[in-house]
Amino acid sequence: MNASIAQLRNFLALADSGSFTRAADQNRRSQAAFSRSIAVLESNLRVTLVDRVGHRNALTPIGRTVLAHARQVVAQTDELLQVVQHHASGNAGHVRIGLSPTPNALLTRPLLRFAAQHAGGMRITVSLGPMEQQVSALRERRLDALVVDLRSVPHASGDLQVEKVGEFAIGLMCRKGHPLNRKRAVNLEDVLQYPIASTEVSDSLGHKLVDRFGPQAHPASFVSLRCEDVASLLEVVSQSDAVYAGMLASAQQLLACDALVQLPFPTQGLESQVAWVQRTQRAPNPVLDEVYALVLAELAPYKNPI
Repeated sequence: MNASIAQLRNFLALADSGSFTRAADQNRRSQAAFSRSIAVLESNLRVTLVDRVGHRNALTPIGRTVLAHARQVVAQTDELLQVVQHHASGNAGHVRIGLSPTPNALLTRPLLRFAAQHAGGMRITVSLGPMEQQVSALRERRLDALVVDLRSVPHASGDLQVEKVGEFAIGLMCRKGHPLNRKRAVNLEDVLQYPIASTEVSDSLGHKLVDRFGPQAHPASFVSLRCEDVASLLEVVSQSDAVYAGMLASAQQLLACDALVQLPFPTQGLESQVAWVQRTQRAPNPVLDEVYALVLAELAPYKNPI
């Protein structure tokens, strides 16, 4: 009972496209040859992977199970080839990093610059999106690592290696001429008079906010301007009476030049925790290790002292 890597790649293309014709075109094969490859795979595995009903090519239940394993096998093969290629030719290969909003604001440019200057011809892809999708992509080996909010990563599963890489101060910020900037102390009622700008907040941090400040502080009602692009939020805050809630590090330059100021609002104990996340089982990747070192170096200036 055999299944070749080429057959598994064809099966992945079919599952992703939903069409024998499109999958054959993507793999630059004739439809007849592509269909034979899928049929041989089914014969070798002794199961039906695809329910061929008219123009509908839906995966069977066992087909969905095989798909999950096929993704793992093909991805592990690609990882192995990348490591061998790097060893033989010095070609750095492709590194795919998923970022949550604030790490995106702090790390995307350094990561792109690092790849552009890498002697090994490195390719990098920076991925953004909902945390559930990022974690799923990591597990399916469509991403190599994540740099994300520690509180939003599932810790119950042993397939992920989660390492806390820093704890960072959060706060409320506004433009220098904002009415709140004239107050010596700011409470929640003061802040709620103005639009609150923020990225998505993890459930655990949301619970902490409610515990400390009451139900009105729940992000679902507290945040009125929600966006995953931190730079856009900060620009709006610097040009309006909106107040930004988030990591101070993301606004360091604006704070340094007094375009924004931090409000005297009690946020101690609500620090943001950032994690580096990888799969527990992965092929060694020297270039990914370099990226990890870069992430630590770039985040170091913003970390709270221990």
